[in-house]
Amino acid sequence: MKNILLTSYFAGTIRQFKQFMANQSTEITNILFIDTASKVEEYTGYIDEAYKALLNLNYTIDTLDISNSDKIKSKNQIQNADTIFIAGGNTFYLLDKLKSQKLDKLLIDKINTGTPYIGESAGAIILSPDITYIQELDDASFAPNLNTYTGLGITDFSILPHYLDKPFENETSTIFNKYHDKLDLITLNNQETISISNDQLILN
Repeated sequence: MKNILLTSYFAGTIRQFKQFMANQSTEITNILFIDTASKVEEYTGYIDEAYKALLNLNYTIDTLDISNSDKIKSKNQIQNADTIFIAGGNTFYLLDKLKSQKLDKLLIDKINTGTPYIGESAGAIILSPDITYIQELDDASFAPNLNTYTGLGITDFSILPHYLDKPFENETSTIFNKYHDKLDLITLNNQETISISNDQLILN
């Protein structure tokens, strides 16, 4: 049973997040916040915005940077997480770090067995069957050891975040025009989310 919220920009979709959390069967107070994808980005203000928003909502936050943590610690944090939030940044770098520490299968198991998952931008894209399509938006050279662009395959569609939002108007338009007739491509602007619960998909 999947329990997923996908967003382009977490700080712009707090309303949907609050509704998503209110719909959980048990009250959740702890969130594992994984900010690895941001570590190769010049601008990371969205990380601070997301973190502060979660604090303002009175969540206890456990942080994890997979690129700067040993495999055992990363595995334990993910395994024990009540809710997992993977923030935005470079999708290729994020997927490389997950696969190199062999955390991809653990994450898949956690999500497929119902652990609430919030994926922001790169954190949403990695759920796709393949992430090749996002190269116009993210620089794949940050993951030189990533031999395949196969995603986690949790969704059968591919997310295109920041659609026509500044400063990504040109990149997202190019991706849409190139792939909309080749992939099941779902666009999200910075105020939209997709939630998945009991295999029901809702765009909000």
